[in-house]
Amino acid sequence: MLILARQQRYTSDMYYVEVAPNRIVRAGSDVFTYASEQPLQNGTIVRIPVGSGSSIGVVMRTVKEPSFVTKTVLETIVATPLPQPLLDTMAWMAQYYATPLATVLQTILPRGVDKKRRPLATQPTLKSVRKRTTIVLNNAQQRALEIIQSGEPKTSILQGITGSGKTEVYKSLARATVARGASVIVLVPEISLTSQIVAEFQHDFPDVIVTHSHMTEAQRHAVWLEALTSETPRVVIGPRSALFLPVGTIGAIVVDEAHEPSYKQEQAPRYSALRTATMLGKFAKAPVVFGSATPSIADRYLAEAGGHEVIRLDSAARANRKAP
Repeated sequence: MLILARQQRYTSDMYYVEVAPNRIVRAGSDVFTYASEQPLQNGTIVRIPVGSGSSIGVVMRTVKEPSFVTKTVLETIVATPLPQPLLDTMAWMAQYYATPLATVLQTILPRGVDKKRRPLATQPTLKSVRKRTTIVLNNAQQRALEIIQSGEPKTSILQGITGSGKTEVYKSLARATVARGASVIVLVPEISLTSQIVAEFQHDFPDVIVTHSHMTEAQRHAVWLEALTSETPRVVIGPRSALFLPVGTIGAIVVDEAHEPSYKQEQAPRYSALRTATMLGKFAKAPVVFGSATPSIADRYLAEAGGHEVIRLDSAARANRKAP
């Protein structure tokens, strides 16, 4: 009786949350209820007791005090919670692709997220010798930008031949988005990370975050933390995994060369970055752009079936540059 009474006093001032561990604990169960001595926001990364050991987990939601005895969250790993649209996307991926939420979390969270590391040097910015210039969009580019930004946020296909100026449309969209205080995610095929599009963005956005598969675990963790804790809107560029960098407010998502097969992950969790980008954009209320010279038949069909125009850039752009 003494033990029971002590448990009742102990639980009366506690908070309760459902936490998704980043490893499979029990088949068919994605979340487990834990007590906490402090209120925890959705998206908070915590350490929780699991069996005789512990695991990293993400708080998915708060709940009422359950009728059963619960274990207590051990500690908060990262004070800044993951953004809600990213949590919604995680849950969607687990349901849509019929995969455990723990497996999705292993893709979303960087390895060693609980490690204490030395601060790494910030990413070098591009020091270009050419003068900063402003691109004046031609009529077709301006119309494309207006369609992307008009009405409710949606997924648009920007079909343009090589040299038609798709990158300038992306950058103009990014400038407008950053100006209103939101971040932009630009996905590129891994092989394109050394291409001109990265240099172009680095020239116009000096604090762009670039991520790629050749980074060390510590570098990936540092970039992830930079995105999570940034107090200013950022432009993120990277392969499909960049979609999951936890920038605070997403204002636009661009998928360049959207026809490339590298946007499909073949190992668990198997997912399409295009479909996932569409859902992240939906949850974030942000426009999504699939740019390609040769969009897939499936993407064209989905766009047309949804009543969305396929935006075309059919001629080479003759960019008109002017000094600021």
